[in-house]
Amino acid sequence: MNEVFETVAEVLEELRSEAGEREYSVCTKEAKNAAKELKKANQEYEKLLAEISREQRVLLEKYMDIVDHAHFQEEQRAYYQGMIDAIQIFDGLGILKKRNKVKELLMYTEK
Repeated sequence: MNEVFETVAEVLEELRSEAGEREYSVCTKEAKNAAKELKKANQEYEKLLAEISREQRVLLEKYMDIVDHAHFQEEQRAYYQGMIDAIQIFDGLGILKKRNKVKELLMYTEK
């Protein structure tokens, strides 16, 4: 990543971290349902972990850590893509002032 995108990514991550505290935070019905399903499945998963051998437990826990990390990284990518799409829309509508940093960011994202 270039310096501009890294800076934008840091700002977006900070905004995302604070999103739960915001009045306009988005939480879809689908996300709420998925969280409920995950909670139920997690209870069964915890039961299973208690019943299997230590080696199997370590393997499953390591696998789930990798899956969680991969999902988080995909969420980050989708979040950044959405923000970049919004910037490109604003740029196309002429809402953004032409600044070197904006131009550099948009040039990077169009590759």
